[in-house]
Amino acid sequence: GWRVEILRGKVHQLGSGDHTLCEKCNNHTGAWYGKAFADWTYQAFRVISFAKDEPTLYYQFRIFPLRVIKQIVCMFFSANGPSFRTVHPDLVKFILNREDRYLNPKIRIYCYYNLSPVSRQSGIASLLNIERQQLQTFSEIAYMPLGYIMTLESEVPDNRPVDISFFAHYRYNDWKEFSFKIPVLSVYTYFPGDYRNRDEVLATLRESRSQSKPR
Repeated sequence: GWRVEILRGKVHQLGSGDHTLCEKCNNHTGAWYGKAFADWTYQAFRVISFAKDEPTLYYQFRIFPLRVIKQIVCMFFSANGPSFRTVHPDLVKFILNREDRYLNPKIRIYCYYNLSPVSRQSGIASLLNIERQQLQTFSEIAYMPLGYIMTLESEVPDNRPVDISFFAHYRYNDWKEFSFKIPVLSVYTYFPGDYRNRDEVLATLRESRSQSKPR
């Protein structure tokens, strides 16, 4: 089990958040990474279509991995607001120098398929996993067809998403082919790190109501 312990930033139903870099920097990063990220997203849509919304196998992606992960990092800057830039100057350097490689090993990025029309975006959140007695600190962006989790010196809140941090090991012009088995996770609520589907949420609600009734 888990509960939301701390939540900083905002949870958004729609939209990608505010720009948190200067206008010139936003223009540069969009030109450097935007098309590669769009190609990666389009390929994910194709997998979902081919698999009829049940992508349980390994599927091939042909991408510019460094460009893709840099665009994802840009998205996390939007999700977290201006203070995130101050706290993580290493990430600012990572995206503003297109040739820069490697993430801080304390930061990991994961992805999963989100087939739900529900979108969510959260700043830095901390979940207390009661069973493990762990505080898990992360930020999340979930839109169709892919959701992303960035962990900060922490375990990931769910073990199923695929770790794509290694995308940062490649050079800017490296075009690579990978086979991924990316899990489908349910995004039904607006709580970061919550992957219960509708039936599970309703079952939890019924159980909570039954326990609260006077005996």
